[in-house]
Amino acid sequence: MARPVRFTRRNSLLAVAAVAAVLGFGTSSTAATASMSTPPATGNALTAAGPPAFGILGYPHARIGMVWRFAFPLFVNNSSMTVRITSVRLDHVPPGARVEGYPVYSAKDTNGYILDSMEGEKNVPGSRDMTTMPDYSGRPLVIRGHADSGDYYAMVRVRIVGHIGEHLSGCRVNYTQGGNRYTQEVRCEYALDMK
Repeated sequence: MARPVRFTRRNSLLAVAAVAAVLGFGTSSTAATASMSTPPATGNALTAAGPPAFGILGYPHARIGMVWRFAFPLFVNNSSMTVRITSVRLDHVPPGARVEGYPVYSAKDTNGYILDSMEGEKNVPGSRDMTTMPDYSGRPLVIRGHADSGDYYAMVRVRIVGHIGEHLSGCRVNYTQGGNRYTQEVRCEYALDMK
């Protein structure tokens, strides 16, 4: 399984300044090291929005060798404190599916929120060549209180390497808020049905 990939935002200087103010980067390195050794608490600051939060994305005629990208839900911060999303991942990846990354895109670059796309196939309705789109992963995505993730959204890149008998599911979001680390699962489900 691929390791989680980090988020970013274009206005990183403003985002970093806001995060520094909220998280208090003036803490000692000993305290920071101690907080990293404890597991994150279960969070509840985020809710999922958009089609992936309510339905199942997928393809009914999947074959070995295909590479698909599926959008994570959009994230909404329901709290008053800034959330800094540090990584995302799928909790359940069945045999036959191999996650190869979690790229982050801007709807401005992709001409909208792309729900799914098959690599190398230009005849599938709605497919875009996501390999040519800028990938903003690598830095945290900062969501201010009572705001959403804006133009940025994460996707999972999945290669079919064998028979897949179950759906991929469980969008895990790791974030910091108020100097504490949290992990939260939001609903998502992706079907690569093989008949």
